[in-house]
Parts: sequence; C-alpha cells; structure tokens
Amino acid sequence: MLKDGDETAPRNMRLLGREESPNRQSSIQEMIGDLQEEIARGEAVYTVDELRLLERKLAEYEQILRRLLEP
Repeated sequence: MLKDGDETAPRNMRLLGREESPNRQSSIQEMIGDLQEEIARGEAVYTVDELRLLERKLAEYEQILRRLLEP
C-alpha cells in the first residue's frame, strides 16, 4: 500500500486536483475514462484517501453525463 507522500509511482495529479489542467479542457467522457484508468491502478499508486477522492469524482462525472443525456 502506498503511504502519503510516497512518490515512487507516478500519479495523475491533475485528477487529484493538485495540478492545473492544460489549456484544452477534457470532455466528460475523457475524464470518466481517465478516472476509471487511474482507479484501476489501485493502492499500488494511490493512497486509500486518494482513491476515494477519485471514486467520488468519477461518480460526479457519471451523474453529470447521465443528466446531459436525459431526453
């Protein structure tokens, strides 16, 4: 399990909200895919708290997408 502050495995700091996004904003579908990929990397890369944060963000983006696709 990764401990806070352990930087041995690269993390996606943008998804964790610790780094600014590039000039081009990702689509909702891209964000969902990125979050799913990072969550799948699990505790080998992220702390339990970071995984919870990513899972909350994923749920939020999925909810937004569902609302946008509703007739």
